Amino acid sequence: MSVLTACSACLYCLTDSTRPIYNGEMIKRNKKAVVLAAGRSKRMKSSLSKVVTPILGKPVLLHLLDALAGAGIGPEDVILVVSPDHEEVKRVVRRPVRYAVQDPPLGTAHALKSAIPFLAGFKGDLLVMVGDNPYIQSHDLLGLFAEHQEKPAACTLLSAVFPEVPPPYGRIIRSESGDVCKIVEELDASIEERAIFEVNASIYLFDFPALESRIDRIGNANKKGEFYLTDIVSILKEDSLRVRALPAQDCRVSIGINTKWELSEAIAYLNRVNMKRLAEEKGVLFLQPESTMVDMDVSIGSETIIYPCTILTEGVTIGERCHIGPFVLLRGGSVGDGEVVLGNASGPGQR
Repeated sequence: MSVLTACSACLYCLTDSTRPIYNGEMIKRNKKAVVLAAGRSKRMKSSLSKVVTPILGKPVLLHLLDALAGAGIGPEDVILVVSPDHEEVKRVVRRPVRYAVQDPPLGTAHALKSAIPFLAGFKGDLLVMVGDNPYIQSHDLLGLFAEHQEKPAACTLLSAVFPEVPPPYGRIIRSESGDVCKIVEELDASIEERAIFEVNASIYLFDFPALESRIDRIGNANKKGEFYLTDIVSILKEDSLRVRALPAQDCRVSIGINTKWELSEAIAYLNRVNMKRLAEEKGVLFLQPESTMVDMDVSIGSETIIYPCTILTEGVTIGERCHIGPFVLLRGGSVGDGEVVLGNASGPGQR
């Protein structure tokens, strides 16, 4: 079963018209973010780290950093946790973030601890998230911030509820009151716990002083022998502090990119989101969206028609009232207003 197919029926996937609207001005508390981006990407079977792998012309990590910026957390307030060999990450990011090195990789809590020295004296809210998730949007983060502000807790995290068997992520265990009492990784979960379809999205908002004073209590008594950040939930509950989970509006926010197939699914989904945006905001008509690819940095003017089997990439700019395709590949450059670009009907063409 495809995770993304299952998500289409998710109870928490809302349409744009029913999604709550938040903006950064509404969220008052000081915030910083730590992005865990030190994974080795073995399952991608690629020479590139998964966090710098491009999706529609934009590396995965930049999708995430743009979502953070849209939620009011600029690069100067972001700490990237990276491996010792992280030059490719620096080459891609080129923003004034700070880098914390995790060496050796001993789990997510260990990764977060490597960023703690960069947070000396900080007393606000700390957002912690993984770096391989291109699905997260600014409105998801703003919703989390608003929930945390309106209903204070030591930690508010995003969860995802799947209508069928979820991905192999940590299960959210709730108390009778509805608060989170622990998160159990699938490898360590019982049969009963694996039957829970609410999973951890690995997006946490902590009261930083509460986290900082307890992170050293996280141990590695689990099957992988790693220091799991999810164990901080049980520690906070032991100290009678509140942990809440906000079910995400879209299950996809829990999905990381670990394999080439998951990458393909992310490309397909975000390509459709991008074309929908161009159609609604610019009045662009896509005659066959399923056979069309449009990079994130492509600009298309109003009333332009994009015919089937067309690929637009590398920042190409297309004017208004144009006809592009079918069977066209455009890489960079520009197309003036009213121009017609035709391809070869027997195969792809390039202007």
